[in-house]
Amino acid sequence: MHDWLSADTERAAALLDAHPDYRIQRSLPSLDLLPLPEPEGRVRTAIVLDTETTSLDPTTGSIIELAMCPVKFDARGNIVAIGSLHDWLQDPGHPLPAGIARLTGLSDAILAGERIDDQAAVELLSEADLTIAHNARFDAAWIERRYPAIAGMPWCCSLSDIDWRAHGYEGRQLGALLGQVAGFFNKRHRADADVAALVALLAATLPSGRTASSEMILTAQRPTMRVVAAGAPFEAKDRLKARGYKWDQTIRRWRIEVPGEAAEQEQAWLAAEAGCHSPTLRSITWHQRHRG
Repeated sequence: MHDWLSADTERAAALLDAHPDYRIQRSLPSLDLLPLPEPEGRVRTAIVLDTETTSLDPTTGSIIELAMCPVKFDARGNIVAIGSLHDWLQDPGHPLPAGIARLTGLSDAILAGERIDDQAAVELLSEADLTIAHNARFDAAWIERRYPAIAGMPWCCSLSDIDWRAHGYEGRQLGALLGQVAGFFNKRHRADADVAALVALLAATLPSGRTASSEMILTAQRPTMRVVAAGAPFEAKDRLKARGYKWDQTIRRWRIEVPGEAAEQEQAWLAAEAGCHSPTLRSITWHQRHRG
């Protein structure tokens, strides 16, 4: 009965999927069922990770869940093998904020007495060639604060190291991209579920013909230039924002990252359009990107 129902459901799904007015999404399968290509060239290791935390500030908050999954990627940047998914909980030592409990599905009872295996986590990170997160700017801050021994290793960000809009995708949230690119849905919002979703997304093929992981790694490994609009007048803020500059609260300056070859053009624009004649420039690699 179960086999008949499954086959019948698949036939119905295939029929709907063939119609231009419908799009079918399937529940995210076990990662060992994802189709992967044969490796080409050198094979290296990446750690795909996600954290759940008590707040947005790593200087005052705590990690309450850490999930990691090692993957192998080849010279093209394609994922060619997927390891075991590791997931640890951490009792923060105080009641969870109500909003965090709602967002994560975690509770004080679930976390009571739990502790992340820091030794195992550091071993996994230390053995990897790079680390991947969907919002690396967030996760890198928490990870490098908890594990300073691995600070400075390369990070890739599936959120910002892929130009999703250029590929025709409007949203950048993990769940939305998982459905649009890979055709899967995932109802849970826990760190382990998000890591599984991200692995599936990275293994999927983009309209360009490259996998998402290949596109991300190719972009991330290229050096960029961080341009800080030092001395820009207050009245230039709207023009800076429209051009893509972000306000850095730490240094209280507007900044942007551009391809290295575009730095000279960016300086000319700042002088002509933003009244900024003395910007500061710093070359950035994936060893520094997504921090601060």
